[in-house]
Amino acid sequence: MFPCRRYRSPLLWLSSLSVLLWLLTAGHVWGEPTTASAEQRTLFIQFDPTTRTLQGELRQPLSTSSRFRLLEGLTLTSAQRGDEELTIIQDTDGHWQLPTVTNAADNTTPITLRWEGTLPDASSNSRLQVATDGSLLPSRAGWYPDLSDSAMPLGLTVSVLNGQLAVATGSLIEEQRTRDHYVAHFYHPHTRDVEIATGPWQLREREVDGVTLRTLFPEALDTAFGETYLQHATKQLALFQARLGPLPYKSFSIAASPAPIGLAFPGFTLLGERVIPLPFIPSTSLPHELMHAWWGAGVNVDYSSGNWAEALTTYLADYALAEQRDNADAMRHRWLADLAALPNSQEIALQDFRGAPDPAGRLIGYQHGAMLFHMLRQRIGDEAFDNGLRHLAGEWMHRTADWPALIDAFSLASGESQQAFLTAWLTRPGRPTLHVESIQTEAHDEGYRISGTLIQRGQHAPWPMEIPVVVNTEEGPVNVRQAMHDTHQSFELHLTARPLSLEVDPAADLLRHPGPTPAILRQLMLDPTTQVLALDETLLPLARQVLGRDAEALATPVNVQDETQPPLLVIGTTEALNEWRHGNPLPAPPQPIANAGEARFWMAPGTRIGLLSGDNAAAITQLAASLRHHGQQSYVVRGQSADTSQAGRWPADASALRVTFTASDFK
Repeated sequence: MFPCRRYRSPLLWLSSLSVLLWLLTAGHVWGEPTTASAEQRTLFIQFDPTTRTLQGELRQPLSTSSRFRLLEGLTLTSAQRGDEELTIIQDTDGHWQLPTVTNAADNTTPITLRWEGTLPDASSNSRLQVATDGSLLPSRAGWYPDLSDSAMPLGLTVSVLNGQLAVATGSLIEEQRTRDHYVAHFYHPHTRDVEIATGPWQLREREVDGVTLRTLFPEALDTAFGETYLQHATKQLALFQARLGPLPYKSFSIAASPAPIGLAFPGFTLLGERVIPLPFIPSTSLPHELMHAWWGAGVNVDYSSGNWAEALTTYLADYALAEQRDNADAMRHRWLADLAALPNSQEIALQDFRGAPDPAGRLIGYQHGAMLFHMLRQRIGDEAFDNGLRHLAGEWMHRTADWPALIDAFSLASGESQQAFLTAWLTRPGRPTLHVESIQTEAHDEGYRISGTLIQRGQHAPWPMEIPVVVNTEEGPVNVRQAMHDTHQSFELHLTARPLSLEVDPAADLLRHPGPTPAILRQLMLDPTTQVLALDETLLPLARQVLGRDAEALATPVNVQDETQPPLLVIGTTEALNEWRHGNPLPAPPQPIANAGEARFWMAPGTRIGLLSGDNAAAITQLAASLRHHGQQSYVVRGQSADTSQAGRWPADASALRVTFTASDFK
């Protein structure tokens, strides 16, 4: 046992048998046994964020790994195999080394490790967050001995001083309060990872279809938003469970963090305290993180073969909720416009997305991937698609799945192989541009005939697609789907009523370049070659706020007529920028904007040049800080009241995928 310390809680150091008895009586999910296993990892943690002190005890079978590290400030105090005391040494590089197992029988004998000490502050370890207003101990960060080279059941007990609450990996089994401590017991049926978060939280909870939903917010946030988050989570959980089956945890906690994060872990999510009050978060970020309980924190991701979880989560949370709000068409059009802003140098294959936070990677991993799942659902139908989801969850829950596992699940559900279709979209970067050409029309005794050729263009064309074609006739619309596997595909349609128009993919159901698109701010944000011209050098730092990164600063003059030049952001006061524009003619915007409001941003139509100006430096600064939320816009105006008074996109050219007919076309 550890030397006695003032902050030790006698309750924490309950015997392993006591915790196992809790687990014996707790029903587990996804077919896990309800009896404790000898192949289980049992972890006891006592943590005081005020002093950053931590004591721990780990009991588990000794795996092939016998070498581990502990953070500076933590010391291993004892090691046992069964009742045998083990000699432990510390390498010159700071790693701890257990003695080599020579007797095969020792492989099945659990070891017990105990350690204690003071955790480093955040300045020396950026992965850790240790503070009284909120802490996060992430997995495999050196605060516990990581001896797990494979997943196994985890029984986890966390004790913190009263005034703090804790949430951790897995399902909450039981929680207790003593005179001095809060103690919580968690269980996960199959995991390598261990995460713990703590904070000075208020607890709200609600039972929903066998799941305990919890909010863990500081008092002010709890009073203002706790019930709102519970209500939204209740509705979202009911919808998600009806579609996917049971949540893979008996509890789900929504906890606040002082850090500006939004992270999903098995059984809980951490949301930044500054974003929790934003009115759209309960209906956007919250359902996304809840859906991760199935994909990413439930079915684990084989990152070496690509991160599929963000795409599937985006489609089943963000997009599914847009469908309920009858806003799905607009979301698909918006996604395609965002993807069209990607420069060729930023395009990667979907299977190469690992989860990096850069904006270009997120567009591929989230929106591009979600559109692929949308095309798959259109291809195999709603019932087969949802059956594939349930099969994936049932077969792979708490295991690590790769893209081939998803292909197998949807192939089984649809009754035919989806290998060729999905592999093409996973391995080829970019998206095709569609064209319709060689349209011919004819009237005959039985009705009308339209024929033509669909064409795919793009560096990696052709992609396998099923092209929606809608013909509006005098008697209403006629919908057909044309399979396409080559760069050119002829089609022929026979109709009984006279056609008025034909349009290819009018609802943006296909993962494709949308054709002519207006210039938008995101083009500057995504292109790593974007340059900045600050007409007043004191305004140059604002470029980082707009672009999200540093950019090359230019000096005048600039040749704005050279279309080969990189994208350009020009920043200045209203007077200075208007003067600059007189000497650098640019296409006029469709509406007067150069002097609108107190500050304004706009893209010069048909160019990759963005203009940011304001009546004074303060107005420009305020607008620059908000522009990261307006990447899809061609213009944004900030009014006198410091609110966004105007925002929108310049009109796009007419779609080349729409053909209009007159009566004379069928003579």
